[in-house]
Amino acid sequence: MQLSATVALEAVALLASAPVFAQTEATTRVQVYVDNNATQVVSPLARAAAQLGDSTQISAGCVVDVVTSASVDVVTQASKTTIHDVRTEPWVDLSHSFGRTRLSGGYVYSRERDYVSNGAGAGIEQQLWDNNTTLGLAYRLSLDDVGRAGDANFSRSLAVHSITASWSQVVTSRFLVQVGVEVGYGVGFFASPYRFVPVAGAAGAGPTTWVPETDPDRKVRGAIVVSASRHVFSDSAVQGDYRFYDDDWGLRSHTVELRYVVNLTRNLEIRLRNRFYIQGKADFYQSSYTQIMRYMTFDKELGTLWTDLAGVKLSWRVLSVELEAKVDAFRFRYLDFAPLASRSGANVGFGVSWTR
Repeated sequence: MQLSATVALEAVALLASAPVFAQTEATTRVQVYVDNNATQVVSPLARAAAQLGDSTQISAGCVVDVVTSASVDVVTQASKTTIHDVRTEPWVDLSHSFGRTRLSGGYVYSRERDYVSNGAGAGIEQQLWDNNTTLGLAYRLSLDDVGRAGDANFSRSLAVHSITASWSQVVTSRFLVQVGVEVGYGVGFFASPYRFVPVAGAAGAGPTTWVPETDPDRKVRGAIVVSASRHVFSDSAVQGDYRFYDDDWGLRSHTVELRYVVNLTRNLEIRLRNRFYIQGKADFYQSSYTQIMRYMTFDKELGTLWTDLAGVKLSWRVLSVELEAKVDAFRFRYLDFAPLASRSGANVGFGVSWTR
C-alpha cells in the first residue's frame, strides 16, 4: 500500500560529529491525522541542518508514517481487511553558493512493506539586480517499485520526471511575489493493487463481479502557482497562493490558500489559514460500471470533489528554542462516489526547533 498521508519519525546524528558550523538547526515534530473514514496516521519527524562555512549547507532527516486504515479505498467486496502499515522516509540535501548562484541536490528513500521509492533531484538558483530577483530551475526523478502484501509474484514499476521553474521578485520592502511552473511525466503503474472495481449487470443493480483497478500507464501533467506576500500594519503579513493543475487524464483542479500571520508579542506568533480545492473528474472515471472497460477505477480522488481546510498555528520562541502547535480541520466532499459522500477530520501537530 502506498501511503498518502505525510508525517514522520527521524533523527540525524551524523551532523553532530561534523566540523564547527556557523549555524546548526535541529527540529522534531509529531503529527496525528484522524478522519471519519477509519484512517489514523501518527507521524513523528526529525530534521537537522548545518551551515558549513559561509557557502555550504547540509540537511538530513527522516519521517515515518504509522497508518491504520479500513477506508473504502482498501475495504471492498473483493478485499475486506484493515491495513496496518509503516512508511519510513529518510532524506539528505546539500547546497552550495558561488556568489549569487546556488546549486543544490538531494536524495530521498521511501520504504514500506509493499512500496519502495528512490528519488533524486538537483537545482540551480540565480539572484539578480541587488538580490531582489531570484530565478530557479530544478529537476527531480522518482523510481518506484510497487508490490502487494502477501503476493510475492506481484511487482510493478513507476518512473516520474518533473521540472520546475520559479521566479521570485521583491517588489517593495513590504511586498513579494512568486511564480512557479511545473511539468511532469510519469510512466508505469499508477493504480492501487488493493482496489477492485465493482461491475453491475445493469444500471442501479448490485455488483455481479469485482475486477482489479486499471489506470492509464502514462501521465503528462502541468501546474502553475502564483503567490504573493504583503506586510501589513506593524507586525503582521497576508499571504495568498493560487494553483492551477491540468493533466492528460482530463483532471483539472484549482487551489486557493490564504494565510494571516501576526506577531502577538515579540516571541509569540499566530498563523491563521484557509485552503479551498476543487477538481473535475478524470476522463475515464465513472461512478459505476456496467461492463468491463480498458480503464476502470475505484479511486474517489479521481472523481469530482472539493475540499476545505482551516487551521491555526502558534509559535513561541524562547532564546534559541521555538515551540509550535497547530490544528487543521478539513472536509472532503465527493460528488460522484456513492460509497463515500464526504470525509472530515483533523491534523494535530506539535514541534520543537533549536538553532544556534
